[in-house]
Amino acid sequence: MKRFLCCAALVALIGVPAFAASNTTSSSTTGTEKGEIGFGFGQGNVGADETTGVDSAMFLGLRGGYNFNPAFELEGQFASASENGDVAGIDVDTTMRYLMANGVYNFRPAKKELVPYVMAGIGQATTEVEAGGVSVDDSTMAFQIGGGTRYYFGKSKRTGFRADLSILKHDNFDDSTTVKTLTAGFTWKLGNR
Repeated sequence: MKRFLCCAALVALIGVPAFAASNTTSSSTTGTEKGEIGFGFGQGNVGADETTGVDSAMFLGLRGGYNFNPAFELEGQFASASENGDVAGIDVDTTMRYLMANGVYNFRPAKKELVPYVMAGIGQATTEVEAGGVSVDDSTMAFQIGGGTRYYFGKSKRTGFRADLSILKHDNFDDSTTVKTLTAGFTWKLGNR
């Protein structure tokens, strides 16, 4: 899974800017793009989880969205983290994966390169725990809220830096978990409406 995520991030890092640059027009700064794609890294505080022994995790995520209009976007998000913890003296390897659908509301201030937003989403959280050669996993519904901003730069303002803070809640292994994540990454506008 780590290889897949690394390869996907590499493709996004190399291929997407070239694609986005080939679709530039004069309307690229007016908020009329059809969507965006991007990746990011996040540090999540998962609390003192007694099931996995993990209290924080480093996430790698991919996002892609479609703009219905300049303000509203529907976004798909995938994030994954693998961490090592300790439960009652036993070494535990934990993998967490989130697959979310987020509604994103973009604010469009006069300064077009800065696009703050709020989001709310629903999806699936999967936690896999391996200890002593035994592996168990559990998937459940997850809910997310958050907000952040994008800052577009360059001549065509199609490449941007994205940062957000989100709170995600789910119940894996009958244990309620709240994950607070600070994420930073890059995003690219795709096409024009």
